[in-house]
Amino acid sequence: MALMQLTMIPLGEGVSVGKYVAEIQTRLQEEGATFQLTDMATLIEGDVPDLLQLLAKIYETPFEHGAIRVVSNITIDDRRDKTIHIGDKIEAVKKRS
Repeated sequence: MALMQLTMIPLGEGVSVGKYVAEIQTRLQEEGATFQLTDMATLIEGDVPDLLQLLAKIYETPFEHGAIRVVSNITIDDRRDKTIHIGDKIEAVKKRS
């Protein structure tokens, strides 16, 4: 199980890009993804091959809604010694404080 952090920033689309974020969230829901929107990115949970397939499906979303240039930041945390889920890291830190 892995976590993927995805940030997609449409350039030249003004200060607010919320409409693009909302479209990506809708697409994730339609795909049945386990995800969480944060203030700076979207976290998506799954096995790496599934995450990469999902990424391929949602990557075109901003372009389909009018963006002509998008900068993306994709980070994958692939932990093989135990199953991880969204929120596990936060809970682990809270237990230590």
